[in-house]
Amino acid sequence: MGVRRSPATSDWLGLYIDLGCISGQISRKGDAMKVLVYGAGPTGCFYTHFLNEAGKDVTLLARGKRLEFLKNNGLILVDEISGRTLRSRPKLVGALAAGDEYDLVIVLVRKNKLEPVFANLAKCSGIKSILFLGNNALGFSEYTRHLPEEKLLFGFPGLGGGIRDNVVHFADREGPKGKRREIVIGQADGSVGAKMESIRKIFESSQIPVCVSRNIDGWLKYHAAMILPLANGLYIHDYDTKKLAEDKETLRVLIRAAKEGGRVLKTLGYSKREPFQYNLFYWLPEFLNVQGLQRLLRSKFAEVAFSLHALAARDEFRELAADFDKLVQVTNIETPSIDGLLKCGNRMGRQGRYVKSALGTSGSH
Repeated sequence: MGVRRSPATSDWLGLYIDLGCISGQISRKGDAMKVLVYGAGPTGCFYTHFLNEAGKDVTLLARGKRLEFLKNNGLILVDEISGRTLRSRPKLVGALAAGDEYDLVIVLVRKNKLEPVFANLAKCSGIKSILFLGNNALGFSEYTRHLPEEKLLFGFPGLGGGIRDNVVHFADREGPKGKRREIVIGQADGSVGAKMESIRKIFESSQIPVCVSRNIDGWLKYHAAMILPLANGLYIHDYDTKKLAEDKETLRVLIRAAKEGGRVLKTLGYSKREPFQYNLFYWLPEFLNVQGLQRLLRSKFAEVAFSLHALAARDEFRELAADFDKLVQVTNIETPSIDGLLKCGNRMGRQGRYVKSALGTSGSH
C-alpha cells in the first residue's frame, strides 16, 4: 500500500486526483456484499452498470417514470468520450422497505434533496454502511442527526454527465485511452479500516478506481470552493464550456474566487488544500492558470461532465453557494470575486451582455 504520485501535467486541473489518497492493488475476484444504489441519475446508473457487469449483487432504486423505463428497457448509457453505448439489466426496486438488508447503500442524491432519504434509511436497521456521494460544504452534522455515525462514509463521484430521453450520457476520463477518474471516499474521522477496505475492493474489482481520503471533510470543502466559481462561470455563458474558455476576464475572476475560498478555508483551520491541483492557483502565475482552465474547458470531458451537471443542478449549486457563504461569514474575509461571480451567475440566463459590467470591478488578487 502506498501514496500515489502526482498525475501528469496535462491533467493538472482535474477535479478528482491521486495525491492525498491511499491506493493499493485490489483482487478482481467478486465478493458477497449486497449493494443498493439509491438514485437513478447519471452517476447512480453508471456505478450500477459497472457493479452489475462485474457480477456484484447490486440493486438500483428508481422511482416513477424512470423506474418504468428501466423495467422495460434496462440501463442505457452513452460513453461520450469513446462513443460506445453500454447496456445492462440490473435488479430494480421502487422503494426501500423497513426490513431490507444491505451491506452497503450508495446514495447519489443531491444534498438539497436528502431529507426524505434520511427518513427512509433511518427505518432500515439492516443497513450496515451508507456512502453519500456528492457536494457538501458544511460537514456531516446534518447526516449524524438522522443516522448512526459509525455507518456513514462520504465522498465524490469520478464522473459527470446527464440524462436525455432516459439515456445516460457520461464522461469519466479525459480521452478514449485515458484513465478513468477515481471515486473519492472517506470517513468523517479519517480512519481507514476493514470496512473501508471492503468497500474499496467492491469498486476496484468493478473497474472503478478509488481514492481513499483521510480528510474527506476538507476535500469536499475545497472541492466546493473550486467548483462554485466554475459553475457560475458556466451560468454566465449559458452552460457553454467553450465560450467560457474564450472569456479570459471571467477566467481570471474565477481563479481569484477560488483563491478567496481557499483563504476562507485556511482561516477555518483547513490548511491542506485538496484536491492537490488547488495548490496551483497559488503556485502558478495567473496567466498560466488561465491557460490551464482553457485547456480543460475545451475538452470533451468538460463539455459533458461540467455543462450537463450544471444545467440539471442549478438549485443544488445555489444551495451549495449559500452553504459556503456561511463559512465565509464566520471568517469575515472579504470575497469580492466570489460575490461578483455569484451575483452575475444568478442573473445571467442567455444575456451575455452583463459579463463585463458585472465582473469588471470584482477582481481581487
